[in-house]
Amino acid sequence: MSYIGQTLPADVFGGYTTDTFAGDGSATTFTLSQAPFNEQGLIVVINNVIQKPTTNYTVSGTTLTIVGTAVASGDVIYARHTGVALPIGEANALDLQGQSDKLILDADADTTISADTDDQIDFKAGGTDIMSLTATTATFNDGVTITTADNTDQLTLKSTDADAAVGPVLTLHRESSSPADDDIIGRLNFIGEDSGGTDTTYGRIETVIMQESNGSEDATMEFRIMKAGTERNVLELDRNQVIINEDSQDVDFRVESDNIANAFFVNGANGYVNIGTNAGVNELTIHDPNAAQSYLRLTTNVSGETDSDGLLYGLSTNNALIINYEAGDLIFYTNSAEEMRLKSGGNFLVGTTNQSPAEGTSLTGTRLGSNGGTQIGTSGIEVLRLNRNSDDGTLVSLCQDVTVQGTIAVSGIAVSYGGFTGSHWSRLADNSKPTILRGTLMESLDEMCDWYQAVADVAESKYKADDQEVVDGFKNVGEIKQTAYQVKVPIALPNGKSVGDAVTFISNEVEYTGVYKKEFDVKHVKSKISDTADSKKIYGLFSNWDDGDDGLDGDVNDMNIAQVGTYIIRVNKDVTVEAGDLLVSNGDGTAKVQDDDIIRSKTVAKVNSNIKVETYSDGSYTVPCTLHC
Repeated sequence: MSYIGQTLPADVFGGYTTDTFAGDGSATTFTLSQAPFNEQGLIVVINNVIQKPTTNYTVSGTTLTIVGTAVASGDVIYARHTGVALPIGEANALDLQGQSDKLILDADADTTISADTDDQIDFKAGGTDIMSLTATTATFNDGVTITTADNTDQLTLKSTDADAAVGPVLTLHRESSSPADDDIIGRLNFIGEDSGGTDTTYGRIETVIMQESNGSEDATMEFRIMKAGTERNVLELDRNQVIINEDSQDVDFRVESDNIANAFFVNGANGYVNIGTNAGVNELTIHDPNAAQSYLRLTTNVSGETDSDGLLYGLSTNNALIINYEAGDLIFYTNSAEEMRLKSGGNFLVGTTNQSPAEGTSLTGTRLGSNGGTQIGTSGIEVLRLNRNSDDGTLVSLCQDVTVQGTIAVSGIAVSYGGFTGSHWSRLADNSKPTILRGTLMESLDEMCDWYQAVADVAESKYKADDQEVVDGFKNVGEIKQTAYQVKVPIALPNGKSVGDAVTFISNEVEYTGVYKKEFDVKHVKSKISDTADSKKIYGLFSNWDDGDDGLDGDVNDMNIAQVGTYIIRVNKDVTVEAGDLLVSNGDGTAKVQDDDIIRSKTVAKVNSNIKVETYSDGSYTVPCTLHC
């Protein structure tokens, strides 16, 4: 037995019923034996003519009303009941008489079930509530299976609401009186059969309560798939993090763009992060498969390139690495201040922003030149401190052509200079540059050396690099700042020119306009080859012509004169020396033995060994000595 409604007597409805009435010419209403569902629950026939529901007759409860004129006297009215409207209550029920206790609602027969707005219709089976209906909801108290034999949609949620609020809404609600941590409160299973016909859950989404305390609720949502026959957690949305490949199953994470298959790729096997590729061999690889270079840009302007961008990019042709668009320089900042810069020309600056392309300019900081030269400048503090911990020994080795020629060493509180020879600059009076043999005795003249420089002051400037200019494959863009600096180069003062006159000169392939200035000097005198025997004006021994200026000083011919320490001295071919002999000028650029062993104002040197180091074509020779100039 199946029924709709409360538990009611079973004999309320026993089949179809026909009510018969006779017209009297005036009556338009008649009382029915039962209340039909509505007009469609009756078939009304007058004088063998079927009447149209709601047009020819209406029904209200058990009252049948004939619309229009009254039924003529003697006419017969038949009212055939096809269904019954039952008020829901203790005294009424619908008894279903059919096979298998099923209720079949036949749409062709316009079969309906209705209730007032506040009423509820219950569906029961075997004494158990299966479903209930109200005017706004349908509630199922057990599982629902929707089966189709085709590929049509099996469940559609449709909202006809036109406002901006959400709709339709699917809610999975676990209504528990005792919620607890780790409760699974919702799960979607994706089930299919395997090759053996066994139902297999190939995918699953579920949400778990992690913290159920009111005001501190937390949850985790997991996306799980079948991998190699075992269910694995491939994506987890946790209260603190988003986790991919939680079960460590070599699951890669890949994001594809319109033009790059691996715009972002995390290798599940080795954990390497890749941009533009899936084959990186380091912890982070950036590669643009559509260009010859790859970029990493750090910027505060998301709408375009600026000169303040931090830019790191590599060029495939020469493995170049550049940071910042500032003319291709590699720049390091701390606290928004520039601390180091490797210039495109190769100079490396530390603690200075002096962008002078020429070396030899004043600065506070350190410059490591591209040609190997180093400049260190400080203000108010020591320039360089060399410290050897734990033991004594060499602090500095001084080499020529990779061979150590001298050292600075420390032993306790003493500092020694190994291979030491002290020298000064000098120049011949006529500024000539003849061949002078090394070790030749030179006499001082009563004339100071005069050296001049071309000096140009370059003010701070800014310039805009051509955004179409490409240098070594890299595009220069943005505003470049050039700090103020001064360029100085040694130069000869031409005839007719004076200090302060304008001069145009070239330094490091750059042309400058500046003025002539005289270098400040209080100790360097001009000299000549000694031509006075026993001269007391010996300035020192000729060492070499000074070509350290690389020709920048034009026709200024400076020489280095050895004056203190150890060196070689040129001895006259007719003089024989022994270790310990004191030497004086012979008057021809060579030395002779002093006539006594007392160090005097004319004493030039003391012989350290009679070993001949060099022998010249005129028969003069050199021996090691200690200078006493």
